Order: sequence, then structure tokens, then C-alpha cells
Amino acid sequence: MDLADGIRAFLAVVETGSFTAAGQRLGVSNKQAGKQVAALEARLGQNLLYRTTRAVSLTEAGEAWLPHARKVLSAMEDAEDVFADPAGGLSGRLRITCGTTMGELCVAEAARSFATEHPRMRVELHLSDELTDLAAGGFDMAVRIGIPRDSSLLMQRIGATTLRVAGSPDYLAAHGTPAHPRDLADHVAIIDLNGQLPGRWNFRDADQRITIAMQGQIAVNSAAITIGQALKGGGLVCAPDIFLAPYLDSGALRSVLDDFATPALPIHILSQPTAFRQRKIAAFGAVLRRHLDQLGRA
Repeated sequence: MDLADGIRAFLAVVETGSFTAAGQRLGVSNKQAGKQVAALEARLGQNLLYRTTRAVSLTEAGEAWLPHARKVLSAMEDAEDVFADPAGGLSGRLRITCGTTMGELCVAEAARSFATEHPRMRVELHLSDELTDLAAGGFDMAVRIGIPRDSSLLMQRIGATTLRVAGSPDYLAAHGTPAHPRDLADHVAIIDLNGQLPGRWNFRDADQRITIAMQGQIAVNSAAITIGQALKGGGLVCAPDIFLAPYLDSGALRSVLDDFATPALPIHILSQPTAFRQRKIAAFGAVLRRHLDQLGRA
């Protein structure tokens, strides 16, 4: 049995949840995918998967071997790329994790552009607002706003974003446009619970930091939903300008208090120092940087 085929089949089953879906991804029958996994288990001398008529799940050995399987496959694919024709572009997989709204509004479009430029690449984008462990999750890279806490990761700055306050034209017409952060006491906020201190909006007036404790009936751990509520006239929202850009550009939302905005936050790509796919990570970073630049000019 080809080791790479066995690992690919194992990972496909884990990621899709069934041998049928894994076979469809790999372009083989479900029986062939099952044979490849069985051969891999025989080679390792361990059962990696529990199989029932309804579901497939990882055994304890499978859980332990999963991150190693991803590393081995990454190394094998990168080794194959050494002799690939540079004119043919990149090939293989790139597994990315990032925040939900960042992924939906920014990274997904960059992934589509990257896949178009490199048709032999498969991009797997996992969205979560939890800080995911790259090694444990088998991810090649993460996209994060702000300064990362884990100093052991490689960090590449690809852009920046500024927190803006915005509301719909109808809301501002009905409630007035705040001229100073203190005017927010008369306004309704739609609060994003993903922030470190939800409902506390920060501003800067000259060298003075101003924090306003906002009140609102709706609080949700999704920037996309808060923006959606603002579009419907539900109140003011505070969000990164890259998330707001399409709506500010179309006039569906209007930004306020821009003169009191806090300094821009950096946007980074994070990867492990031992990551095998640095060439692919750098290539994706270039595409994402270009996309973020376009949003910044909106």
C-alpha cells in the first residue's frame, strides 16, 4: 500500500465523517477508501477508527496519531513540490483557521482567488472564534487581528484594521449623529460579545483614552450579526473597518466619530516555526494582503 494514499484516506474520513464522503473527495469508491485505511492500520499495528453502520469516529490511537498524520502528509507533499514545474503553480492542501466573521467577510474571498490562481491547491478554511491550537488542530496557518499571545509562532503582518462605529442612515436620522463619544449615552448599541470587554467602546481624544460603557438590548458573539442588525436600523455597531467596508462604500452604513478612532490593529498570519508549507503560506498571504488592501481602499 502507498503510505500517502493511506494517510490521505484516513484524513479524508476524519474530516468528512464517512467513507462515502471520503471516497468522493478522493475520487475513489468508499470500499477503496476503506481498504486504504485498513492497510494503513495494518502497517501501524493500531486501529485508528471505530466503525459502525451509522458513524465513524477516532479511537484513542487515532486521536494520538491524527496530528502526526497531517505532518507526515504535509512533508510528503512538500517533498513532491521540490521537483514540480514552477510554472505549474502550487499543489496540495493548505489548512487555515480564523475568526468566523473574518473568514466569512475577508478570508473566504481570498481563498477563492488563491484557488483560482493555483488550481491544484485545496484550501480548507475552518472558522471559529476560539483561539485554535495550530498543532493540535493540524492547521498550517491562522489569520488573526491584533497582537498574538503565543510568541512561539511565526508572525507575518499582512494588513491593519481600525475599529469604527457605524449606523444606518435611518437610525442616524431618527437618533442624531454623535459628535463626541460622550454623546453615545443617548444611543443604542448592538454589542459584539467577542470583544475582551464587551460593550466597552474605546476612543482617543488627542492623547486621552476614553472608554464608554454602551447599553443595548442585543448582544451576540458574532460581528456579522451585529452588522446585520445595524443595517436594519437596530442601533450603532463597533466593528473593524474591513468588515464594514462594503456597507460604508454602498452607503448602507455611515461611520461616526472617526476623529476619535483608536490606533489601527495589525492583521497577522501565524504559523508554526516548523511548518512545512511556508511557500504556500507565503503565497496565500500575498493574495490575502492584496484583498485586504482592496477593502481598505473601498
